[in-house]
Amino acid sequence: MILKVYQPESPVLKRYIACFYILEKTGSGEPLTYFTFPSIYTIVTISAQTSTLVRPDKIISKHCPSAPIETNLVCDFNQPVLISYEGKINEITTYFKPLGLNPFIQHDLRHYNSGTFPDFNPYADYKEQMAAILTLTDHQGRIRALEAYWLSKLRSFENPLLEKVLRQMLDTDKLNQSMTNLSHQIGRSRTTINKHFEQHICKSPSQFKKIIRFRAAIQNHLDDKNNIGRSYHVDYFDQSHMIRDFKKLTGFTPKIFFSKITALERDQIKWIFI
Repeated sequence: MILKVYQPESPVLKRYIACFYILEKTGSGEPLTYFTFPSIYTIVTISAQTSTLVRPDKIISKHCPSAPIETNLVCDFNQPVLISYEGKINEITTYFKPLGLNPFIQHDLRHYNSGTFPDFNPYADYKEQMAAILTLTDHQGRIRALEAYWLSKLRSFENPLLEKVLRQMLDTDKLNQSMTNLSHQIGRSRTTINKHFEQHICKSPSQFKKIIRFRAAIQNHLDDKNNIGRSYHVDYFDQSHMIRDFKKLTGFTPKIFFSKITALERDQIKWIFI
């Protein structure tokens, strides 16, 4: 198996994209299976010669030489999902920062988000161009071609309200701030904030906030593996709060989760291989 993570080379794209990863596997050997967990990022995946079966808590991707390219969007899952690949894999995934995909699409993000793992085809030339990129054998060449495509679609997009709310929510010193207090500080109602989240992020503010706290706890643990307690003292009201959220978001207690996790790119990608 080949798994490589790349940072954007374009200074412009660094504003919108956290990272890319390339996943490749020959057809031989056992299926590749892992758990992935809720993220604040909007995730766009392209894969060649696959046929995918989607269930609420499990996605099974099988090698299928006659299948057309699959292009999918992931932005609203809020529980652990088991991913299983059977046979050959040829995949590129892009992690867009919160609001990062919006400047590259013609409609609100909500327009593209229908179902658990929706087909994503934002432009008439999208699938054709993505299929061509997946045929490139040089990984750096693939990333450069993908960056060039996204740069060609960049348009003006601004949402001052969400940008201000996100700055507050992503401030690690304010992880326990209630949405009521935040809305008072911003000067906009919770109903208005909820509407903007639904349109452009496809998560509720409470879901987004819970994932931020969860991811911050992981980062704290990675920064100080000998002091798991630090995670909930910094980011959670108490230990029971942390355990409750971890079970919901991962299916594991914090102790078991931290013993299993594979951190591929610090605060971007968190998997458990099984």
